[in-house]
Amino acid sequence: MSTYTLTYSPQADGWTSFHSYYPEWMIGMSGRFYTFKEGKLYLHNDSSVDQNTFYGTFTPSEVTFVFNQDPLDAKMFKTIEQETNLPWETYITTDLGTGYMEDNYYDLKEGNYFTYIRRQEDQTDLDLLSAQGVGALQSVVGTTLNFAFSVPGSISVGDKVYYNNAGTILFVGTVTDHSGTQITLNSLSSSPSPGDFIIYIKNSQAESFGARGYYMQVRLVNSYNEDVELFSVSSEVFKSYP
Repeated sequence: MSTYTLTYSPQADGWTSFHSYYPEWMIGMSGRFYTFKEGKLYLHNDSSVDQNTFYGTFTPSEVTFVFNQDPLDAKMFKTIEQETNLPWETYITTDLGTGYMEDNYYDLKEGNYFTYIRRQEDQTDLDLLSAQGVGALQSVVGTTLNFAFSVPGSISVGDKVYYNNAGTILFVGTVTDHSGTQITLNSLSSSPSPGDFIIYIKNSQAESFGARGYYMQVRLVNSYNEDVELFSVSSEVFKSYP
């Protein structure tokens, strides 16, 4: 079980924050904040040392919150926008799926950092808009899958190919080329047989279709060792229609 320090504010008359560090004692004096750990005295908010580091141990900062406007409506969450001096790594969870955006996915636009919401790379939920069927496999030659018909034009390099093995979806490989009746993969992680139904799921970065759900929980992670300020987070949301 994780250990946290909770701080109480008499001015706010409430508990104001969780902290990953846990000192033996803490005190504020002359505009400075001091703590004791293992009998040693530490000064906090010292600009000469790395941020997010306490007693020699680095711990990322995290902020978790929920978008829940119009809770009875199914929604499509398209974007995340951060008003901050440095973008935060972002994990999202809805009642229908999950997503993840690295901090370098964000683009700086008009002073704020902006990105499209991307699903988790390893999601194999066939209810996703990004999951599409190809059809029954005819044969496998090396890392090339052959079909008795032309493969869909919507399949792209980087898409993930799976097959249905008695109700279990197994990963086959990543598309490196496709033309006519063939799909070529980088390698075979599993071996489908002729007649197996082949499925492909679009690349999570190439297809930024958003996250569907009634609510969206967002967890921001700051792994920088310098000062980071976060003022607000917003999302472009619209009603989802079946």
